[in-house]
Amino acid sequence: MPKISLCDHCSFFAHTSLLVCAIHPYGPDSGYCRDFDSAELWHPEDVRQFDPEMQLEWDWHPLFTGCCPDCGSKFSRLKVPPLHWRCRVCGWEDELF
Repeated sequence: MPKISLCDHCSFFAHTSLLVCAIHPYGPDSGYCRDFDSAELWHPEDVRQFDPEMQLEWDWHPLFTGCCPDCGSKFSRLKVPPLHWRCRVCGWEDELF
C-alpha cells in the first residue's frame, strides 16, 4: 500500500498491512498528508529549551534522554511518559517520585 514516510509517525497509522490509516485507508493521494497528526507525545529535546536549569539536574533522566540511565534501553516515544519510570530490561526505577 502506498504511504509516505510520515505515516509511521502519525497517530492515525493503523500498524497493519491491511490499511494505512483510519482516514486514508489506501494511503494519502500525494506526498503530503493534510491530516497528519504526530504520534510522538513527548519530545525530550523540546523540554530542555523551556528550563535550562532542569537540563543540568535531570539530563540523565529518561524523560530527556529517551533511554534507561543504567542499561541504555530505549523507552517508547509513541506513548505518554509514565508517572513512574521503570526499565523493563534491567529493572531500574525512578525513585524521585
